[in-house]
Amino acid sequence: MKSNTARILLECNFRCPFCFAAWHDDKAGPTDGEGRNLPPGKDWFRLIQRMREKGYERLAISGGEPTMHPDIVPLIKRAKQLGFRSIELQTNGSLLTEKNARRLAYAGVTDALVSLHSHHESVFDKITVTEGVFHAVVQGIQHLINLGINVMVSHVIIKYNVADLVDFVRYCHTNLPGIREILFFSMQPEARGAKNMHLWPPLPLVRTHLRPALDECVRLGVGFRMDSQVGFPMCFVGGHEHRVDLVDVTQPHETFGEDLSSFRVIERKKVKLPHCADCFFESACYGFWEDYFTLFGTDGVVPVPHDVRLATLFPHLASPGDAHKPPLLPVRRKGQVTVLPEDVVTNLPLPWKEGRRQILAKD
Repeated sequence: MKSNTARILLECNFRCPFCFAAWHDDKAGPTDGEGRNLPPGKDWFRLIQRMREKGYERLAISGGEPTMHPDIVPLIKRAKQLGFRSIELQTNGSLLTEKNARRLAYAGVTDALVSLHSHHESVFDKITVTEGVFHAVVQGIQHLINLGINVMVSHVIIKYNVADLVDFVRYCHTNLPGIREILFFSMQPEARGAKNMHLWPPLPLVRTHLRPALDECVRLGVGFRMDSQVGFPMCFVGGHEHRVDLVDVTQPHETFGEDLSSFRVIERKKVKLPHCADCFFESACYGFWEDYFTLFGTDGVVPVPHDVRLATLFPHLASPGDAHKPPLLPVRRKGQVTVLPEDVVTNLPLPWKEGRRQILAKD
């Protein structure tokens, strides 16, 4: 299903240090006449109608925190009237009282992606820069589940929570048994995330903790998803390759439709390493964030060897010279390399100040 996102405001009552949508920290976005960074509701009514006319069937309503928007319920009702097959609310869950959750469900929300970046209240408070909100978020998730909404939990892996991934899966199994799946994401070097790159977990540490967490999901029957666009490359999911969605990367038009601008913005910031040429998934991967390699080096990226199991699961990737295999969409700007040269790799990571200066100059 072709999908599009209506980011209906930029304001948020959380201040997560890795937020890739916090563009308004540096420059003012459109306001409602009272200084608030939210486009007028009437514009969004028109824009979501235009999305539907272009053939989009899945609509994600996001922010900032979209439940703060005064027209959130009428917007969802309108989206339902327009015939969107899926209306997904992307929220931090803090305002999902039972009454509010019911209003959103009755308006037409079919799916919800709720951020929950730690199951430890103290860590949750530290990440979201809030106090006393954790239990409201957990209750909000439960309210949505009780109303029959397909709930997914968003979990961005950073330095503060990477060692707790297995326990987080167990927490969700015990306390949120009705969720459809956990979505594991990586930090992105965008907006507020670009200012807080020190929170990136070392990739060797991700390799240590992510796979056991995925194993635990399978053992407990907890659904999970991690696409290779905003998650981690396939070389981090050993044994779970068949559960990772490659469509966003290999067939972006299927997800994003005609407008691939957001897809390109993400993927052009990634780069491969020389030894990625030996990986089974080389032709279905853009690599990892170049800024991460600049600051932290390239340890942790290990090519996935070719074997019979993977060739059976992904026959279209099994033959490197297959002329029928569609190439990855070009995303890097002119002059940008797609693979870091060996002489560059050997000099990474750069000293922090030098690396940050280089990254800021590039952006």
